[in-house]
Amino acid sequence: MSAGADRPDRLPLTYDECRARFRHVLARRGLTAERHELAARGPEGQRLTIDVAHLGATTPERALLVLSGVHGVEGFIGSALQCDLVDRLDPATLPGGMAVVLVHAVNPWGMAWWRRQNESNVDLNRNWRRDATEPPHNEAYDELHPLACPDTPTMPGVDELLATAAVVVAERGLAWVRDAITSGQYRHPDGLHYGGERTEESNRILEDVVTGHLAGVRRLLTVDLHTGHGPRGELTALCNTAPGSAQERFLRAALPGARVEPTTGNPDATTGPKSGQIANGVAQLLPGATAYATSLEVGTATAEEQLVATYREHWVHRHGDRSLPEHAETIWAYRCCFTPDDADWERRARTAGAAQLDAAITAVAGWS
Repeated sequence: MSAGADRPDRLPLTYDECRARFRHVLARRGLTAERHELAARGPEGQRLTIDVAHLGATTPERALLVLSGVHGVEGFIGSALQCDLVDRLDPATLPGGMAVVLVHAVNPWGMAWWRRQNESNVDLNRNWRRDATEPPHNEAYDELHPLACPDTPTMPGVDELLATAAVVVAERGLAWVRDAITSGQYRHPDGLHYGGERTEESNRILEDVVTGHLAGVRRLLTVDLHTGHGPRGELTALCNTAPGSAQERFLRAALPGARVEPTTGNPDATTGPKSGQIANGVAQLLPGATAYATSLEVGTATAEEQLVATYREHWVHRHGDRSLPEHAETIWAYRCCFTPDDADWERRARTAGAAQLDAAITAVAGWS
């Protein structure tokens, strides 16, 4: 019996089940998935693949690109939204010259192991085109690394973390601490939000997918599905440009049901700009195209809850043993922080996410 056999209306618990559902819904519609296998393997030695579905025009002039699982543990709702979209979208209804391209599980290793990072502890959303880019150095993270990733022989306590973090916030400000941790860093391979030394295999595959499926596109909207940020169960469209930019205006018109939050030059932003992001970086592969992008987030937990869950999970990854009950419980708590085991949250996320993807299709279809 599969892990989700007794949860027919719930999200799958495993990457393997997500992939099987994605392929099954495509087959039911007479479609096939293009499969790209990774060298890395899953917890049981199983093969891992990035799967791609192309609906609509073979050589499109305008397209919607939808990504799931860039941050593996966040990929389960994104997978479900992609499956739901295939189920309800008739490609014949798309205007001539338009395509919808779905990339399922950009980070299949992270989905399979319930980690944000990939098999090299690289955050793929800080790694885009790393071979061609020399990102800025994050000196602030250097200061925080010993606090964020302590080398203790036993699971560190949370109280000390929060007390020390409170002192740093009082001294430096919340935005400094937030950006130091999340903007991306490139000196600590065992640390948080590590962007890597080279372009990772998943991102190389994604580059090939974009150039192979979207080479002639003149208009592109990329929607990268994530969880974590924002009020629980609500959708936030992060915009990596300043308030009033063309991208922000487009997103506000295209996604009327989402909170659009510019992350650059915005004193009210709840998250800052980041290096090496995928959704915005896709435009680099399509010179001459008008390309807009968003990380579409489904809120799950408070910033403090995410910090604690990440702190504990990362210690288990570096020093722990997933077979120990306490450490296994930590991994499950981390998964639930970014993919809540909550039927009501799942229903809200799927309903709101479906509405926004439908709105995105309508926006691209009417984009002249």
